[in-house]
Amino acid sequence: MSGPVRVDHEPLPAGHLLRVTLDRPAYRNAMDTALLAALADVLDAAGSDDDLRGLLLVGEGEHFSAGADVRERTDDGGRRRMELFTLVYELLTNLPVPTAAAVEGYAVGGGAEVAAACDLRVAAEGATIRFPGARYGIPVGVARTVGLVGLGTAKDWVLSSRDVHAAEAHEAGFAQRLVPDGEAETAARAWLTQVATRDVATVRLLKRLFNDASGGLSDRVAYENDALRTQAETGRLPDLDSDLPRTVRPRRR
Repeated sequence: MSGPVRVDHEPLPAGHLLRVTLDRPAYRNAMDTALLAALADVLDAAGSDDDLRGLLLVGEGEHFSAGADVRERTDDGGRRRMELFTLVYELLTNLPVPTAAAVEGYAVGGGAEVAAACDLRVAAEGATIRFPGARYGIPVGVARTVGLVGLGTAKDWVLSSRDVHAAEAHEAGFAQRLVPDGEAETAARAWLTQVATRDVATVRLLKRLFNDASGGLSDRVAYENDALRTQAETGRLPDLDSDLPRTVRPRRR
């Protein structure tokens, strides 16, 4: 398919891999409303593809994604774009097949969040991760990052909005593989291809068990998405006591 998201089906001995490319290289693959809508459609269809064995997410050109395209002119203050971000996060987190992000260059904001929603992240040595929500008044970067790097490191990265270079991201556990520049996609595909040789039903079950066992990842994503949707609807930061929860409330001890 053409457009801001390109999809390629790569055959395997049994089933196929889906290579999904964020294809706006002139804008560092920044995600506008059209790209997010297309990506959501691809992920939604992938969820019901019984022959799918894995999904590889890459960025066209030198960068994975610069995050939300803040230069996009919208009639609703970006509300629809924010809603689509939350839908993409949910669909990618809950996709029943293994997913891998090949991170070259920048993965910023929503780009870093999309990478974090994948099961495996391969970072090229020159890659840079950044969660700039605190800088721009967007409460994002918590749900997935805490589970990947731990509470202390997540607070460091998200509250400071600082650049995190690939070596640090790998050492902290955000990226499971660190490879030379230009080799992230090859390494990510190799992992997906290896997993595709395992029992399909067991792999799908294990992914669901991992999500449920990791402190209720799906619930954490839903809770953070509620905050983002509330902000999109009201134009202000949500009050976690009065505005939320809309979907799920964290268990009180």
